[in-house]
Amino acid sequence: MRYRFLQLIILVLIFLTSCSPKDADKISDPQPQSIQGQILVWHSFEGKIKEMMQESLKDYMRIYPNVRIVSEYIPTDQLDQQFRTQVKRGLGPDFLFTASGVIPSLVQDNLIPVIQDFDFSGYLPTAISHVRYQGKIYGIPTSVMTQTLCYNKKKVKLPPKTLTELLEQAKTGYSVGIWSNFVGTFWGVQVFGGKSFDAQGNFVFDQKSWAKWMEWLKIAQNEPNMVFSDGIEDLEQGFINNRLAYVFCDSSQFPEYSQVLGKDNLGVALLPGEGNNPAGPLIYSRVILFNRTSSPQQQQLALKLAEFFTNPEQTRKRLSLLEGSFIPADNNVHVNSRLFPREAILVQQSKTAIAIPLDQVESARFWAKTGNSLYPQVLGGSITPEDAAAQITGTVNQK
Repeated sequence: MRYRFLQLIILVLIFLTSCSPKDADKISDPQPQSIQGQILVWHSFEGKIKEMMQESLKDYMRIYPNVRIVSEYIPTDQLDQQFRTQVKRGLGPDFLFTASGVIPSLVQDNLIPVIQDFDFSGYLPTAISHVRYQGKIYGIPTSVMTQTLCYNKKKVKLPPKTLTELLEQAKTGYSVGIWSNFVGTFWGVQVFGGKSFDAQGNFVFDQKSWAKWMEWLKIAQNEPNMVFSDGIEDLEQGFINNRLAYVFCDSSQFPEYSQVLGKDNLGVALLPGEGNNPAGPLIYSRVILFNRTSSPQQQQLALKLAEFFTNPEQTRKRLSLLEGSFIPADNNVHVNSRLFPREAILVQQSKTAIAIPLDQVESARFWAKTGNSLYPQVLGGSITPEDAAAQITGTVNQK
């Protein structure tokens, strides 16, 4: 199963408990020595991403011929539970590719170690906020991703910059696919003046702005060419089969769309804003985690592999293979915007995106759960946006 935006955000939001984290072992950067042994890697990658990962692992084994790496595919919806089950038995992988949202609950269950003596100095603050939990770092970020507006260049010459322009284009015949759920459309709250953090840096739900955004969506859904769907697969097929001129997309979808439509036919633009207010999509990170029950030698061996996988040269290779579909977590990787124009758009979009720190994911979990249940009721007219927003705020405040 491919890494989808919803799957990853769900991982960010739901795997939490109310327990206090236990003390975890720490990983230190391995000292120079003869590198040898076997590493078990778990992942949920498919397609180009899987091919990219396998090439990196082969590169590592060519450099260190005494190291054998065994990679195993685990479906995304099974990865977290299988990791938990196996680690509690003293088994499981030494090296795990996953989404950062699972970190809090894994720490609380004492299943992953603290990482120390690893150079994070050049990493993006956003990426670090996705691996730091209660003052300690538990993972190594590999990439940062978010939403943009994808369009078919055969159908569109100039993408809209504002919501007003988007609606005008829809009225003139341009079809627009919108993934209609609370999390997938959260980017529009900021367009209506919403603030996601208070003066103390705590995540907040902007009740009035969300209500205004929902009013706009209710109007937009009545336009014949505005296609609302809570199924991402339906929108993908519509875009791939040339039935949609636009689709609101996650950057992980760039390679697939480019392959099907043709590299020169996939356009990527910033999400539409309005006036001086830009869109504010959620931003997330892919990360590498380690197994607390692995021996110190195995943990050091896995850390050495992580250093290699995240080095600038390997990151540039992935950018090329995956066509600029992510932002490197390490800021030391210089990206040529002429070679990677889509990645340049992604970087620009990330500047107005919303990164929820791990320490505040639990509160975000509550507004997301409530918002997802109320969202279709608002669009269906059974509850007003104002009443729905009040219920979400009440839930968050209560929790």
